[in-house]
Amino acid sequence: MAIKLDSGFGILYFSDLNYEGMTVEIQYKGQQVAQINKEKGVEEMEIDIYSQYVHPDFLSELKFPLNDFLEAVDKAREALRDL
Repeated sequence: MAIKLDSGFGILYFSDLNYEGMTVEIQYKGQQVAQINKEKGVEEMEIDIYSQYVHPDFLSELKFPLNDFLEAVDKAREALRDL
């Protein structure tokens, strides 16, 4: 399941067998930006932010509006709470 935002961000329910129902991924224009997990519980969620991504042709900086990113983080946190 995925949530797509008008800003280009998307929230993907992401998990392997060890983290089922515990992790969501935030993407921007199809590229992974961050991952949020609730391994330590809903009140102590952690976020991993990826500062660069590899494009098939080059290494690039990923830049986007802060408010759009914060909206995506809020939506991801809500989605994870509901799992």
